[in-house]
Amino acid sequence: MKSLMKSAFTMTLLAGIFALGCSSSSNGDDGGTDAADTGPTLFALSSGDSCFDIVSTQAGADDGCDLGVAALVGMALPVNYDPATAILTVGTAGSLGGGQIAFNMGMLMRAGTSSDSTMPTCTWHQTDNANVTVTATNEFDIAVTEVENMFATACGTAGTPTGGTCTSTWTWHMKKGTKTPPACM
Repeated sequence: MKSLMKSAFTMTLLAGIFALGCSSSSNGDDGGTDAADTGPTLFALSSGDSCFDIVSTQAGADDGCDLGVAALVGMALPVNYDPATAILTVGTAGSLGGGQIAFNMGMLMRAGTSSDSTMPTCTWHQTDNANVTVTATNEFDIAVTEVENMFATACGTAGTPTGGTCTSTWTWHMKKGTKTPPACM
């Protein structure tokens, strides 16, 4: 009998402790919900085609493919946002990818064949994955990983990275600019 009473007492004590730790009052910081709390602020992106300025490159960029990502600060890229589908596309012809944005965040993807503008027979496979975080209205950070591989023989040794593959990673902060497409750059 003592064992049964001790178990009942322990269960009652634990229930009381859990009730104290999980208050449902609206004025506590312990998980209660305030009537004025509507969740995180959702920021807007302009619909349709826009030009977004590359404001900065965050520290830690690794430009293994020699893209010159840091030198592009001050330039602008075309951006398209379709509010009906929530699809954001970044770069000329979606060069940095496209994907859905929800709750200020999204993943853009692109995979395909690219070529050297000065030597069109020099082609390679290119994959871009980019995490986007919308930080303010018409502003976002885009963290990009670009992998280039499967270089055509026409690229030669000068145009092919050592080992046949290169990777660049960087993060840009971008903000809607005053230029209008298609004249972003």
